[in-house]
Amino acid sequence: MFRNIAFTVFFAGLAATVAQAQPTVELEGRYWIPQMGSRLRVEQNGVGTDIDAKKDLGIPDTNFPEGSVALQYGRSTLRFSYTPIDYSGDHFVSRTILFHGQAFTVGTQVRSGLEVQHLQLSWTYQFLHVRELFKLGPLIAADGFLMHGRLQAPNLNPPTDEKEDLSVGLPTVGLAMDINPHRMVNIHGEVSGLKVGDYGYFVGSEAGLKFRPAKHLFFAAGYRTFNLHAENSPDFARLQLHGPFLGAGFRF
Repeated sequence: MFRNIAFTVFFAGLAATVAQAQPTVELEGRYWIPQMGSRLRVEQNGVGTDIDAKKDLGIPDTNFPEGSVALQYGRSTLRFSYTPIDYSGDHFVSRTILFHGQAFTVGTQVRSGLEVQHLQLSWTYQFLHVRELFKLGPLIAADGFLMHGRLQAPNLNPPTDEKEDLSVGLPTVGLAMDINPHRMVNIHGEVSGLKVGDYGYFVGSEAGLKFRPAKHLFFAAGYRTFNLHAENSPDFARLQLHGPFLGAGFRF
């Protein structure tokens, strides 16, 4: 019920946004430097192991690019963003783990991969304006996650290659804020999230600063968090990321 209401408000706001005039387009690219925590479980015939991506699979922290395009009309902003999250590891496991019905015993060399393609379409309406100094309003988003997990044991006889794919779409709601102490400086922050029944939850946030040395050019820096729990009981995947980012872009 709540998800239907959220999407109704989202598309109603989108229609109102398109009806306005004098849009501003903003293109931004980022480099994200997060720390990672991840757990997953994929059972077969009721048997599986809770796997810690770092401790069990030796997957290290990795940095990622991000990209977004935003269309601003008055107090409304429509934004599409994409983050390709891709982790891999090569590790001799220190305990026996079970993934998709396959046992990887102690001392087995396991090559692992964890991918999450995150796509987000969001709409914000900052109805509260204190001149151009302070802006605040609701944020509604549709988040899509395309996930792929893989464990390979090339030295087993026969070699093993187990894969699992999971796609999840989750709506989120939250708040977006902007502070403009100077025409060249923008301080912004946003947070959104929602739990959808037994399918899981997503909570994301960021805070950052944009510096505009020229009319159409800006540089950005900030901090972003990403907390995803996707579930198809008894299987689940949990991914927690947090860390700083650097970016640059153009505004027309």
